Amino acid sequence: MDEQNELAKKQEAQNRMSQINRALGLFICFFAVVVLISIFWTDTRAGKITNLGAGMILVVVGIIMIVKSKSKSSDS
Repeated sequence: MDEQNELAKKQEAQNRMSQINRALGLFICFFAVVVLISIFWTDTRAGKITNLGAGMILVVVGIIMIVKSKSKSSDS
């Protein structure tokens, strides 16, 4: 019985962490979209390139977090 409770608690904690990572990944992707849209209001070429680079990095990090959270939740 203790092993089952222990395993259930571990799976519940993993599911919670997976949900947190998914939500954080979605927020980072949303923020990346805002940064990418801001390219149109940036005056200088250097600013546009900086916003593009930052936005792309944020998109990649957000997508990785979402994919990892889905793979972790499907493993349990």
